[in-house]
Amino acid sequence: MRRVAVVASAAALALVAQVGVDAAAFAARSSPVARAPAPKPSASGVAQPAAGCGEQAGDLASPGTAAPWAQQVLGFADAWQFTTGQGESVAVVDSGVSGNQQLSGRVTAGQSLTGTSAGLDCVDHGTGVAGIIAAAPGRHDPFAGVAPGAEILSIKVTDHEGVDAGLLAAGIMDAVSDHAQIINVSDQVGNTPALSDAVLFAARRNVVIVAAAGNTDQQTGSTGPFYPAAYASDPAAYPNVLSVGAVDPAGAVPSFSRPVQTGVSVVAPGAGVLTIAPGGTFRQQDGTSFATPFAAGVAALVRASHPKLTAGQVVSRIIATADGGTGAGAGRTGAGMVDPLQAVTAVLPAAGQQAAPRPAPDPVSLPRTAAPDRFTRMLAACVTGGALGAAGLVVVAAAVIPAARRRRAPPENAGPKTPRPADGGRPS
Repeated sequence: MRRVAVVASAAALALVAQVGVDAAAFAARSSPVARAPAPKPSASGVAQPAAGCGEQAGDLASPGTAAPWAQQVLGFADAWQFTTGQGESVAVVDSGVSGNQQLSGRVTAGQSLTGTSAGLDCVDHGTGVAGIIAAAPGRHDPFAGVAPGAEILSIKVTDHEGVDAGLLAAGIMDAVSDHAQIINVSDQVGNTPALSDAVLFAARRNVVIVAAAGNTDQQTGSTGPFYPAAYASDPAAYPNVLSVGAVDPAGAVPSFSRPVQTGVSVVAPGAGVLTIAPGGTFRQQDGTSFATPFAAGVAALVRASHPKLTAGQVVSRIIATADGGTGAGAGRTGAGMVDPLQAVTAVLPAAGQQAAPRPAPDPVSLPRTAAPDRFTRMLAACVTGGALGAAGLVVVAAAVIPAARRRRAPPENAGPKTPRPADGGRPS
């Protein structure tokens, strides 16, 4: 999926002049080309070409001082206390990934099916996608990718706007063969048998494919459906495909993708999205191309924190934990905005990783006690009466006996009695 260009503002241009980054020197210092593997045949049989490409630097020298709106909305830094996506390889099947300090040491320039190296980005597309997935936090800027611990595998399938369906299919095959766990496809093509076979090959190898739902084609006016994202509408055959749509800062589907007929699994920020560009620069991008890597980064977080999940379960978990209350796109937002923290931490049933609907409470039935027969009632009455009578006797006895004892006892101040004479006379 190709981006919709955004013209830099006067303030941004002033910022470029103020900071003054030497893009050429920075690119020479941080480019991964020197670490690229030796040329080798790709899985499609196309040899790795030699390096040589004119890079397009971004129009911003700095990302500014505040966190970009997409980072604020998604809050993926909250998930880093659990995982940063370490150990996961995310293939960017795109226009190549040029060197950038925030990706330094974590980009492998893999197969290229064009005339230039996979370590060079001629159209400033694949580099921005890779930055959203895995850029490490900078020392003096707030921009970061979703999974800064993940590795990027650059598979180059184009040197210009748009991509050939056959090359895209071959690039997916190469990414799987190079052991990627997640494949980001920010391009749109029609359905072909070769593309379907490549996606099914990835499914058999337990690889997640995160694909852009697509924008309205600016040249032909086509609204799709676009592939490989449209395969997500058949989860029984393609359980490993996640289709990603875009929303703007207001949560609405942007006009460039609103008419598109591709089914959407989830959405992510895709309008005015800040990301890195070749030469250590930055650029704001529009399109579902740049919504897709947010979801691919979430997939890396999920695979790192839940390594036993299958590709289909990773897709289901991202869908099940999305914020369904986000978006206003007349059914174009799928399950809602991806939620990185919930995708990592939510407790879900193991089967399918989707919570079953809660059943309605069952009625509570209290059994009635059987009525006793007449004899039982009479016996109970007699026993009760006897018990009451006995209790009454105890009370009476407790009151009478102490009173009688008090009457017989002499007063405490009475002296000894004078004995009477034996003759009955008075004493002398």
